[in-house]
Amino acid sequence: MTGTAVRVTFEPLRPQHLQLLTRWLQAPHVRAFWDDGERDEGAVQSHYFEDRDRVPGFIFSEGGSPAGFLQCEHLTPEHGFWPYATPDGETWAVDLLIGEEELMGRGLGPRVICAFLARLAARPPGWQRILIDPDVRNVRAIRAYTKAEFVPVALLGSLQLMALDRAPSFPTAV
Repeated sequence: MTGTAVRVTFEPLRPQHLQLLTRWLQAPHVRAFWDDGERDEGAVQSHYFEDRDRVPGFIFSEGGSPAGFLQCEHLTPEHGFWPYATPDGETWAVDLLIGEEELMGRGLGPRVICAFLARLAARPPGWQRILIDPDVRNVRAIRAYTKAEFVPVALLGSLQLMALDRAPSFPTAV
């Protein structure tokens, strides 16, 4: 990207993020496409904080201000997306939401994805494919992931499964 893009940073999800994440998950612009149940603090605590080893979550910030949430999961044969995993190297599934509505439509999504993938690539052995599954009605997300070079691979009900395969020249540092 050109211009003076503000740096995106990631912080592992911690107990002090519970109220912030709960607020974001209750926001209408998030619930429209990311509504996996009741969003009170107890449900958020149970769903997002109990299994952080298997599905780590991160609060991402732009210019030092919390902006959204990202979670990732290393695919195993038990995962529903396994048929779409690459046979050569690691495949990860990623989900993200922009929690602050005023930040939507400003190119933050593709920058977050690119910054996170560079971070993930630095971990041995690194990823070879990333999968993401926006709701087909979430045109903004699909457009953002397309800008980050994801391509559609399957339609799974109301979800558009998209993949990004790592090119040999992908940067390993941001």
